[in-house]
Amino acid sequence: MNCEMCGSSSDKLIKVRISGAVLTVCPNCAKFGEPVEEKKLNNISETLTIKFPEKKINVVTYKKPFKKTNTAKKPVKRENVEELDVVEDYSNIIKNKREEMNMTQDDLAKKIFERKNVLSNIERGELLPNINIARKLEKVLNIKLLEKN
Repeated sequence: MNCEMCGSSSDKLIKVRISGAVLTVCPNCAKFGEPVEEKKLNNISETLTIKFPEKKINVVTYKKPFKKTNTAKKPVKRENVEELDVVEDYSNIIKNKREEMNMTQDDLAKKIFERKNVLSNIERGELLPNINIARKLEKVLNIKLLEKN
């Protein structure tokens, strides 16, 4: 067998701990580590049997198969998003109405579930609100921001 440290072939190899690693080395390399004692374990094995009580499962059967009632929903008529535009003076309309209602930008942002900086950019005219945000603003502020082309 070969030494795991120097690679030399030796009949007698010793297990030593070198820098935390356990290596099988020749007697010359064994001086670099501390000998490791091999612990022999008893060959006693124990069998442990665990018994679980049987679980009874009740299955409910119906005489007639369950029928789901068919509730047809009426189709919702939505305006074509491509046909809608935001009015030109949207930033002043939003800001004036918000101030008229004595609301801060933070208050309004919370009501429409948007971030304050998004609302701030819209009010400064740096950001054009998308259709969803415009609808939320229309509803909360009771204003008209969307118009057909």
